[in-house]
Amino acid sequence: MQLPSPPKLVRFMLRHILNGLVIGAVFVLVLIWTDFMGIGTILKTDSSGLGTFLLFFQTSFTFGAVSMGIAVMHLGEDED
Repeated sequence: MQLPSPPKLVRFMLRHILNGLVIGAVFVLVLIWTDFMGIGTILKTDSSGLGTFLLFFQTSFTFGAVSMGIAVMHLGEDED
């Protein structure tokens, strides 16, 4: 039995949320890799990994929400 395809608007929103999640994760990885303002050093000392998880989780979901919001706001505009 095949599951029905989600509606077009749901696919649209999920696609933009996922794009934002990926952009947010890449942003955090760059912050850690470049050790911007000592973030990488601080996260190295965290033995539980909770700080890294929270940084990834909150940043990715923020970027995802912003990406989805921008996409929804541009729904009615005509492209040139």
